[in-house]
Amino acid sequence: MKIAIIGGGLTGLTTAFLLSKNHDVTIFEKENYLGGMASSYLIEWDKKNYPITKTYHHILDGDVTTINFIKKLGLEKEFHRKKVSQGFIYNNKIFGFSTPLEILKFPIPLFDKIRLAKFILFDLKQKDWSKLNGINSKQWITQKAGKTNFNVFFEKLIKNKFHDLPENITASWIGTRLVKESSSFLKKFGWLEGGIVQIINGFVDNIKKNNGKIILNAEVISIKDKKVIYKENDSKKEFKFDILVNTIAPEIFLKIVDKIPDNIKKQLEKIKYLSCICATFGLKKELMDYYWLNVLDDLPFSVVFNHTALYEDASPKNKSVVYITTYLMKNEKLWNLSDEEIKTIYVNAIKRIVPEFEEQIEWWRIFKINYAEAIYKVGFINPPINYDNIYFAGIYRIYPKIRNMASAMEEGINVVNEIEKRFGNA
Repeated sequence: MKIAIIGGGLTGLTTAFLLSKNHDVTIFEKENYLGGMASSYLIEWDKKNYPITKTYHHILDGDVTTINFIKKLGLEKEFHRKKVSQGFIYNNKIFGFSTPLEILKFPIPLFDKIRLAKFILFDLKQKDWSKLNGINSKQWITQKAGKTNFNVFFEKLIKNKFHDLPENITASWIGTRLVKESSSFLKKFGWLEGGIVQIINGFVDNIKKNNGKIILNAEVISIKDKKVIYKENDSKKEFKFDILVNTIAPEIFLKIVDKIPDNIKKQLEKIKYLSCICATFGLKKELMDYYWLNVLDDLPFSVVFNHTALYEDASPKNKSVVYITTYLMKNEKLWNLSDEEIKTIYVNAIKRIVPEFEEQIEWWRIFKINYAEAIYKVGFINPPINYDNIYFAGIYRIYPKIRNMASAMEEGINVVNEIEKRFGNA
């Protein structure tokens, strides 16, 4: 069977990797690179090339799918685990939050710290998060962790992530995210020596080995009568398929598909996204001890990652890579600024916390992602996996799981299972 896959991110690559063993597979990717948010820069730094992902990536405890693919791709020796520390930017200061002593020093009452600990250690131990789908985040967290913890921590974290009121965001998504990340901080984070690019390259090598095709700079402009019409190097081409797997955002898909059942169209139209700006800085030295800093202040970014606190080989010795990231709507002013303007805004803000940041910069990059995170509001329902011979896979179908490499790959596995259950290896 001829299978067309739209989108060369992790979901599309996983799908192609699995299907190309038995089918004629072609990936259409509009960019000139693969991997989506897991794609990498190749930075020449002190006369050596460093593959550095364009956005922060780590492997949480329990990300079994990611670890299994690392093994399948022969990268097990490059996979390492490391205990890292986290903290918060609060009142223009960095507060650690990884040890009992650090938590005791955080400026909230002891009673609220006890409630927070109980919330993390006990209230997050649920197996079925779907029962919280109709409950909003504010209601659930306030009831379980108290008003102070909600006001200081969770209200800002939710607004940073979704740019929406906590009353509109489902508790089931917040719960699955908190339990996943808190359990990992109690254990160890995973990282890949040589960078995440090895996973992308491993998928590509295997797809090509199985005679699968990958077309870059291929913008799909129409899907009609089992044909993909696309532009490649300014020329219009078409590809006839038996099955199509769509991994791109529903908003884009609806603009290019010819016919779609009304009920599925309505479901896809409801799915909205946040965009993301991720600034990457190469610094002359290590400026912070923490790997992960969530922002509780009103700053133009929501999270800071010290990449080299986890990925030990991502910079020359004693130097570091730092990500500064924010999620936002595309109609916000920051999204429409130039890279230089965004860099200036981020640097001026981070200098309030780390005064010497600007003078330590040796290189920097800005990466913008149009469709970074689906917004899970109260009552969110995943769209169906297919209609006729068109299948859906991507981060808009992972609810209530968190968006990471594992959930992206699992979407590829799910759609492959559905296709092979229906068609076998024909």
